[in-house]
Amino acid sequence: MSVKRPIIIDCDTGTDDAIAIIAALGCEEISILGLTSVNGNVSENYTSQNNLDMMEYLDRDIPVFHGAWLPLKASRDTGAGDNVHGKTGLGDVELPRAERRKMEGERAAEFIYRMALRYPGQLEIIATGPLTNVALAIIEHDDIKALIRKIYFMGGATEGGNVTPSAEFNIWVDPEACHTVLASGIPTVMVGLNVSNQATMGNGEIERLRGYGSREGRLAADIIHYQMNRFGIGIGFSRMHDPLTLAAALYPECLSFRECFVDAECRGDYTRGHTYVDLRNRSGRQPNCSVAVGIDVEKFREWLCERIRRAGE
Repeated sequence: MSVKRPIIIDCDTGTDDAIAIIAALGCEEISILGLTSVNGNVSENYTSQNNLDMMEYLDRDIPVFHGAWLPLKASRDTGAGDNVHGKTGLGDVELPRAERRKMEGERAAEFIYRMALRYPGQLEIIATGPLTNVALAIIEHDDIKALIRKIYFMGGATEGGNVTPSAEFNIWVDPEACHTVLASGIPTVMVGLNVSNQATMGNGEIERLRGYGSREGRLAADIIHYQMNRFGIGIGFSRMHDPLTLAAALYPECLSFRECFVDAECRGDYTRGHTYVDLRNRSGRQPNCSVAVGIDVEKFREWLCERIRRAGE
């Protein structure tokens, strides 16, 4: 019997974060140690409550932890952004408020460190929001750098952005946190907009997910439907940024990667939050990140739907 991979999902849940979590529940090869919540798509009080409500609604005994309310340089609470994810993060989907399950008392950064000590050299982190919690764990516990096996993060892009012309949202929220993680020496995998913008689901997948007849399938379908219609006009597809980051960890066959030196720009009137990805090795710096550069969309869609089906079994 194979040993399950110990995983922490660090997230700012968030519509596509929620779908990534549902899919992760259908991944038998991993053990989800906990969900750590962070400010990002919406404020942390919403992201943590969404995580708790989901675990009770889906009847999963996975602990949920409060995390960072603000970026490392607390100049702003970025929660609620441009309302892409709705006021509370799950669009127009309303889950029953959790009554039986309670939030853990431990902070996210401390939980991450404790699990790193428990699973030295084995712990993996899948981060689908700003990297503040992970960076805090590194800043507060220098020895953690030798304990974490790998960090997979959704953020950045090989070019361009979606908040500014050069910055993707997760990195723009807390570029100092991203810089801290990339400079730590911990192996990292970056899934940026260059590939995640191609990872789409549409009406065909909605119908398939509803056909599973499970809470997991219906919830994922409802979220995708919201994403496709959130601005009052049907756009025909929904982007699966965060589920693709899960796939990078558990189904890398649907992606291709390049080893590159990567850093986050923490200054600049126009470039703060930009991810510097040295695809051509112009800097002469040693690669510190495996960067997703290509995607097989059909493979990804099939894998994601199948994992959501398994989650509902």
